[in-house]
Amino acid sequence: MRRYASGDAGAVADVFFRSVREAALADYSAEQVHAWAPERRDPDWFDRRARDGRVFLVAVNLADEIVGYADLESNGHIDHMFCRPDVVGHGVASRLYDTLERHARSAGINRLFVEASESARRLFARKGFALLRRQDLVVQGVDIHNYVMEKLIGAAPGP
Repeated sequence: MRRYASGDAGAVADVFFRSVREAALADYSAEQVHAWAPERRDPDWFDRRARDGRVFLVAVNLADEIVGYADLESNGHIDHMFCRPDVVGHGVASRLYDTLERHARSAGINRLFVEASESARRLFARKGFALLRRQDLVVQGVDIHNYVMEKLIGAAPGP
């Protein structure tokens, strides 16, 4: 795990696109994943997000290739957590989450929340998140859903 660095945007864009277009097919139809990610996003979009004040982490393998990423906004919102399809099920997302939670605790954030996909819902449930509701959406004319979830955490103890 490391913080996002200059030059990571292209690899992060690839992770997002491949995660949605390939890994999400386990839980969503081809029509749904195409609506979710109709094309590869411009890497500058990810670079702007990574530099807007949020915690933005990348997971790298031994070859220093980015295999996953996640972000945490200052209000406790986890907006993105995506992994390359070849590492799904190998603990990368779990380690990304654990690192985000440590950051949240040290920043005094007491509540984490997320709009989780089907597969992410299972991970967040294992991490102690409560399911608040299913959210039915229409994205580019296609019905799709996710889950609003939250976890109340305590801040890290002081000195």
